[in-house]
Amino acid sequence: MLDLAGYGPISTKYDIGPPVWRCLFTHTGVSRIGGMAFTVVDGWTVPGFTHERELGTGALGRVVLAVDDQTSTKVAINYLHAGPAADEAFMAAYRAAARSLSHLEDPNVVDLFDFVEGADGAAIIMGRVDGVSLRRVLGVQRSTGPLAALSMFGGMLLGLAAAHGHGIVHGSLRPSSVFVDGQGNCLLSDFATAPAGTEAQHGPQYAAPELWDGAPATVATDLYAATALFYECLTGRPPYTGRNLAKQHREGPIPAEEVPGPLRTLVIEGLAKDPADRPKTAADLLGALEDAAVAAYGPSWEAQGRGRLAELSAQAAALPEPKPARSSGRHPVVGAAQGTGGGRTRWIAAAVAAALLAAGGIAGGMTLLKDDDTPPPPTPAQSSTPQPTLPEGGVNPGPLVARLAAATARTPSATFSYRRAGLAPATAKGTFTLVQGGAPAHSMTITGSGDTRKAARTVVLPDGVHVQSGKKWRKAPLNGQGYPALADQIRWSGSIAAITSLLESATSLRRSGTVYRGEAPLGELTGGGGTGPVFAEMARLTGAEKIGFAVRFDRSDRPVQLWMRALGPAKNRQQTVNAWYSGWGTKPPITAPR
Repeated sequence: MLDLAGYGPISTKYDIGPPVWRCLFTHTGVSRIGGMAFTVVDGWTVPGFTHERELGTGALGRVVLAVDDQTSTKVAINYLHAGPAADEAFMAAYRAAARSLSHLEDPNVVDLFDFVEGADGAAIIMGRVDGVSLRRVLGVQRSTGPLAALSMFGGMLLGLAAAHGHGIVHGSLRPSSVFVDGQGNCLLSDFATAPAGTEAQHGPQYAAPELWDGAPATVATDLYAATALFYECLTGRPPYTGRNLAKQHREGPIPAEEVPGPLRTLVIEGLAKDPADRPKTAADLLGALEDAAVAAYGPSWEAQGRGRLAELSAQAAALPEPKPARSSGRHPVVGAAQGTGGGRTRWIAAAVAAALLAAGGIAGGMTLLKDDDTPPPPTPAQSSTPQPTLPEGGVNPGPLVARLAAATARTPSATFSYRRAGLAPATAKGTFTLVQGGAPAHSMTITGSGDTRKAARTVVLPDGVHVQSGKKWRKAPLNGQGYPALADQIRWSGSIAAITSLLESATSLRRSGTVYRGEAPLGELTGGGGTGPVFAEMARLTGAEKIGFAVRFDRSDRPVQLWMRALGPAKNRQQTVNAWYSGWGTKPPITAPR
């Protein structure tokens, strides 16, 4: 489906907006995007799109950059070759996957807008991504360094966790199906595009042993491939190369000695020969990654890794673009530079500037410090009243909290992903809207443990929680059990109110670029409504007396990531929360489902 193959920067991902419903084709389950105007490029094309140019041809089909005539959304369309389109088993499997993928909205997964079938052919319509492929990055850099590799691995696991939660297995994860955008985020594409039984041939250097024996692709094979990619980011080469890859994957020793010591366990477990010995889920492997990364590199590892990835992406994009290949045996690229000439130059300049700023902020520490963050100590001439004592580290949280409140009031809506590991694990993804003077409203898909381990769609409003059951929704009180209770916990523990409480209660607070790190006593966080019960439950479960946290902000003083950990007196009594935020803006209010 997608394969950047080193084509450089490509245009921004958009929401495609409401579809225009037309009975142009007959197929099951996935919506039609229609219209009238279209440009014919080498045969049948999907109506309703004007084609810009063709990128290349691979094993699955040819990819064309196009614009939706109704919404002006820039997309990439993969026109399937006659062979895959005539393979009834493959088409049936991909229809089912496309049906789920079209409903999957996750910041670590490339959007699939539509799968169109007609008498003359089939085509996949997908989003374009602002970035370059991991294949392109590795082709330029060979290896990324441990922090960037960890950030890449974490992004891959988040995307896989989201897809696995929808019952979708990737099957053939490889460098050409992983993207790095201009902000250092990782996105996955190419889900379910390898026909059953051919997965090992589509990504032989990353294919789990059981795939070579004809076993179907599973969650375990995806985790193996993601770990192999992580290994290549660390070392500059896949774990197994050369001839007879099947035997090497089945019998070869795991070359963990080439991996930095603190990260070897991740590689050993992820590349285990027996799928039963690998982590059970992407969330489990992500939890082990988080623990190893924090222990080795500190709580700001992810921010530093993401900054390094942004820098590597910009460097790869700045090099001359190779000419599109035709019959490379791999899938062609999604995307290329938007526009021509000056547009590409401006994108590269902006990306390089952003990357250098991110890297400089992390490395230089105080270079981005604003004047009001560390005011000078008062003198009798300035004030005759006692001044507040700053937290250890010298950063005054007051101005930061004020800027956070102002920034989120201007753009009160965002997309988020959430993960709670350790005790009471949970994951979530969706959108939220802040309400002035009230509780935030959320629309999200959540999973927990026990009776909440199955993914469920929820809408959390001030007057209750709506949970989807089949095609119907049921309303429950906020203090209910099961999914309602879990949804309420998630909305508060990853909320702006939680970030504000942590900053205001911090006994230590330091700044490194755009990352603020600190500690706060749990006893001071447990009072009041909203976030209070969440911190109280964290203290009860872990027995911890304080919480460590880190918050990364964008240049507009809005949060990009929240990390917090409560570590109790017993080693197995800990809880870690990660929340990621993106797409800040003003969106329609979240309302009760009908």
